[in-house]
Amino acid sequence: MIIAVVSYSIAAIALIVMGLLVVKHWKEVRLLDPMSIKEEQTKKKREDMLQRRFERMSSDRVEAVKRAGRQIGRSATQSYRRLYRRLQSFENIYRKTSNPLSTMAPSSRERIKTLLSDARSLMRDLKWADAERRLLEVLALDKRDEDAFRQLGQIYLKQKLYPQAKETFEFLQKIGKADDANFSGLAEIAEAEGNLALAELMRKKAVEASPRQPHRYAELAQFYLDQDKPEQAWPNAQKASELEAGSAKYLELSLETAILLGDQEEARARYNRLRLLIDDQARFQTWKEKIDALETS
Repeated sequence: MIIAVVSYSIAAIALIVMGLLVVKHWKEVRLLDPMSIKEEQTKKKREDMLQRRFERMSSDRVEAVKRAGRQIGRSATQSYRRLYRRLQSFENIYRKTSNPLSTMAPSSRERIKTLLSDARSLMRDLKWADAERRLLEVLALDKRDEDAFRQLGQIYLKQKLYPQAKETFEFLQKIGKADDANFSGLAEIAEAEGNLALAELMRKKAVEASPRQPHRYAELAQFYLDQDKPEQAWPNAQKASELEAGSAKYLELSLETAILLGDQEEARARYNRLRLLIDDQARFQTWKEKIDALETS
């Protein structure tokens, strides 16, 4: 009897403790409700579904981009083929129309322009014989073409064929079409023949024909220096360096002329200017010694 009472008492105490525990942790226990578990499962399924949806949408977009890329590629290929066919068509048309035109003779003036241009190019390449043939062909079309005669004269002069050059330059002078290059050529021929008076006259005429060309003054100055006439060379050397102040060549010519004249002030001024244009210590040392020597002379 006593044992039974004790058993019931222990069971009652256990139920009371369980009740107290349930009351204390009721919020947690509620989460164990089958319905709440179902909601969680539904939520999880919904999230999984949305994730798959997003993934499918991304996949669809990527596929759409790929499809668009393939479509663009196909369109570009088709456009290229169409363009290529059009170019071929234009080329065929050009070939059909160009052949008849090529058989048509151009006008004499157009032909002359082409020949003169070819001759200038050949002269730059020092192909004198080919250039001469072009110019003679020009003269076959127009016996009084001034440009052809001028270029012919220069070709002969470069090759030192003085009789041919002289004949050509004198013809231009006769018809009143001589220019500074023409007179300069005649001066060179006269010097080669030893006719210094005529050479001087032609050098002066070259300067008169082109008074703004510094190299014509320099040529005349050098002619006088070669004849040991620095007094006559000086104004021409000075003029050349004035017309092209940045030219070391003309400044050097005027420096050498000033030294020969014994003009130390002019020589030193040009020496200092020349040092700004070129760097040649050996030559500057030589010039300096010459200039310093003018003080004791």
